[in-house]
Amino acid sequence: MCGIAGFLDHSRESSDQGMQSITKSMVETLKHRGPNHQGIWVDEECGLALGHQRLSIIDLSAAGNQPMVSQDSRYVISYNGEIYNASEIGNELRKIGVKFKGHADTEVLIEAFSHWGIRGTLKKLIGMFAFALWDRKKKELMLCRDRIGIKPLYWAEFGDSILFASEIKALKKHPKWNSKINHESLNNFFLYNYVPGPKTIFEKVHKMQPGTIITVSPHKIPSIEKYWSLEGVIRSNKNQNLEITQKETEEELEKLLNDSVSKRLVSDVPLGVLLSGGVDSSLVASLAQKNSGKPIKTFTVGFDEDNYNEAPYSKKIAEYLRTDHNELYLSPKDVIELTPLLSSIYDEPFADSSQIPTTLISKFAKKEVTVSLSGDGGDEVFLGYNRHYWANVIWKIFGKIHKAPRKLIAKIILSVPPMVWESFFYLLPKRARPNQIGDKLHKVGKTIDSDSPDEIYEKLISTYNAEDMPVKTTKNITQDSAQDEISKLLPNFIERMSYKDTMGYLPDDILTKVDRASMSIGLENRVPLLDHRIIEFTWKLPLSIRMEHGKRKILLKKILSKSIPKKLISRPKSGFGIPLDAWLRGSLKEWAEDMLNKDSLKNDEFLDSKKIQTLWKQHQSKRYNHQSQLWAILMFQSWSENQ
Repeated sequence: MCGIAGFLDHSRESSDQGMQSITKSMVETLKHRGPNHQGIWVDEECGLALGHQRLSIIDLSAAGNQPMVSQDSRYVISYNGEIYNASEIGNELRKIGVKFKGHADTEVLIEAFSHWGIRGTLKKLIGMFAFALWDRKKKELMLCRDRIGIKPLYWAEFGDSILFASEIKALKKHPKWNSKINHESLNNFFLYNYVPGPKTIFEKVHKMQPGTIITVSPHKIPSIEKYWSLEGVIRSNKNQNLEITQKETEEELEKLLNDSVSKRLVSDVPLGVLLSGGVDSSLVASLAQKNSGKPIKTFTVGFDEDNYNEAPYSKKIAEYLRTDHNELYLSPKDVIELTPLLSSIYDEPFADSSQIPTTLISKFAKKEVTVSLSGDGGDEVFLGYNRHYWANVIWKIFGKIHKAPRKLIAKIILSVPPMVWESFFYLLPKRARPNQIGDKLHKVGKTIDSDSPDEIYEKLISTYNAEDMPVKTTKNITQDSAQDEISKLLPNFIERMSYKDTMGYLPDDILTKVDRASMSIGLENRVPLLDHRIIEFTWKLPLSIRMEHGKRKILLKKILSKSIPKKLISRPKSGFGIPLDAWLRGSLKEWAEDMLNKDSLKNDEFLDSKKIQTLWKQHQSKRYNHQSQLWAILMFQSWSENQ
C-alpha cells in the first residue's frame, strides 16, 4: 500500500525540472503512507506527472518500485493497493509469453493492462486499489478506484490542470490549488459526521466514487464511467431465480470467506488481525488462524470504563483460538496527545469518534506488524445494524398515528432530560438496564413525526436535525433519502437501507476512518469481508436466508459457531463506542474549552456561537449528553485551525 499523487497540465507551463519539483512536494506529504521509496515520472511534452510513495508489502526489492512502465513502454502507472489474485493473473500472462522481472502485483497489473486493456483487466481483479494510469499512445490519463471504495482517491480541476492524490493534503501543494469551503458539504458534515461523496469539504475537489474510471483526454471534458456498481449487481440478480438451500448457502459462503481471508494472508512482511471480540473480527481471526501455520498476532483496544470495554471478550476469543494476543488499554494521556492531530490525519472535517481507538490500535499494532486484517464491512454486507431494525419498529408503532398526537408524544419525550430518563431505569437490575437509554429515547423522540421509515432512518443516522444545526446558514442542506429508483428496485426497507449504507456510510465513514488511521503510521489494513465476490453472492440471496427469522448476521454467526463456541459470541451487539461524554467533561475538557472559546467563535464565518455555548453548558451539567454534536463542532474547529 502506498500514496499516489500527480497531475495533467494541458497548458504545459512547467519545465521537466519544475514538474519534478511540484510532484515531489505533493508526494512528500504522503510519506506516512509509503516510507520505503519515493518515485516520480514526468512527461514534459504532455504536462503529465506521476508521483508515488511506496510501502513495501509484496516483493520488497527495487523491482516493485513505482511509477512503473510496462514492458511495451505504452503504459505508466502509479498505484496504491493490493491485488490478491495477482499470482493467478500472473500465471495467465506467463502462458501468453510475459516474463516478469519480480513478483510485485504492480508489474502484474500493468502487464495485464497491456494485454487485456483496463476494462478487461478490472473484471479479473480481486483486491483494493486506486491508481493513475497514463496511456502514452493515446495521451490519456485514467484514474480508477476499487469497487467498494477501500482505497481513497481525490481529484480536482483547476483551470487547465487535473490534479489527483490519495489524500487532499497532496493536492494543496500544487501551485494551481485554489479552493474554498463548500457550504453544502459543511452542512452535510454536521448531519452525518463526514462529508458524503462525491463532494469534499472544498469546492472543485471531488472524492472519486467506488467502482469508477475517470478518463482525461486532450481537449475533452473528463469522462466518468462506472465499471462496477452494487445497483448493477442487484438489477442483474432480479433477472435470475437463484434456487439455493440454507445449507448450500452456508457451504458456499464459508468457501468464499475462507478463500478471501487466505488470499489476504499473503505478505512478505509481518501480519496480524485487529480483534474486537465481535462476530466480524472474530470470524476473520478464526479463519486467519485456520490458514496459518503458527499463532497469528491479534490486537485489541480496551477501556477502563466497563460499559465500553470489549477487551475481555476479545481475550476469551484469542485464548480459544490460541493466537498471540496483544492488548492496549487507552489512557487519558493517549487521547489527549492524539486528539489535536486528528484533523491533519483526516484532511477533512471527520467526526466518527471511533477514529480515536482505531488510530491508537493501528499505532499499537504497527510496532509488531506491517499488515493487519479487520472485520470492517460485516454489518453492511450481512445486515448487522440495530438501527435498521429500530427504524422499522418506530415506523410500525407510530406510522399509523396522526401527526398531531405524534408531535405531542415527541414533545413529552424531549421535555425530560436524558439523565432523568436514565434515573427511571436505575430501578431495573444492571443487566436488564439499557445503555444510554436517555439519549436513545431523545433520538426516538426526534424521529416519530416522520413520514416514512426511510425518513426515520435518515434522522437516526444524523448527528443534528436540520433545525438544530450549529451553522449560521442552513439554506443548502440536502438531507438524502432513498431515491425512487432504489425504492422500486428494493421495496424491502432493510435491504434498501443496507444498500444506502454500503454506497455511502461504508466508503465515506468506515473505510475512510480505517484507511487514514492505519496509513497515518504506514500500516496496511485489509478487509476480507468486503471481497466483491462475497458482496455479489450475498445480494443474490433471498432476504429470508440473509435474515433467517429476522436474525441479523445469522449467516456469519452460523459459520463462526463451527470454530468458536456460541457462548463466546452470544452477547448483545456493541458498536465501537468510546466514553467520549466523560472525556469531554474530564481529560479533553481543557482542550475542548479552548476550541470553543467565545472569542474564537464570535467572528467565525460558519458557526453559531450561541447554539454551541448552550450545547456545551448542557453537556457539562450532565443532564444532557451532547457528545456527538460537540465532537462534530470540535473536529470542524480543529480542522479549521489547521487550514
